[in-house]
Amino acid sequence: MGKKKRPHLVLVDGSTVAQRDLPLTAKQSGFIQSLMGKDANGKPVSLSDAYRANYNTGNMTAKTVNEKASLLAGLDKIRARLDALTQQQADTSLRSTRSRLEFVHERLMQEAIGATENATAASRVRALELIGKLNADGGSLFEERVTTDEAKPAHELRAELEMRIARLMEGHGP
Repeated sequence: MGKKKRPHLVLVDGSTVAQRDLPLTAKQSGFIQSLMGKDANGKPVSLSDAYRANYNTGNMTAKTVNEKASLLAGLDKIRARLDALTQQQADTSLRSTRSRLEFVHERLMQEAIGATENATAASRVRALELIGKLNADGGSLFEERVTTDEAKPAHELRAELEMRIARLMEGHGP
């Protein structure tokens, strides 16, 4: 009896599990690193630009580069690495933000209890106010109120102004 062929599991992107588990090539790693960076204007690098930076595209049309870059970015192993690096960047940013928040909170607490050299009653009260507004969840212990007037049509504003002017002319005040 002949050897049975094992069925290959084909992933949504068309690759097989065996292909997914292959290590990244140097060009693929460079493509990912390019995508994680910024261009000269500080904007995210496009798939096509990342592809051009890491592959020989001299004889390719812009459409071909775009298609190849999209296919490459769609590979399971590329997506997985991009997702992992994006999550790592987000975690680093969150740690940095929390660190700054903790630093500010610590300094405000020192000011609030008068532990700093130049603490005054006013600075302690202000520090307490800022501590109340400072919240890791983005909220505040204080309710801030903002009021806005609804926009009125021009004819209503004109009538209101004419009425106020008439009162002023009569000496009745605004």
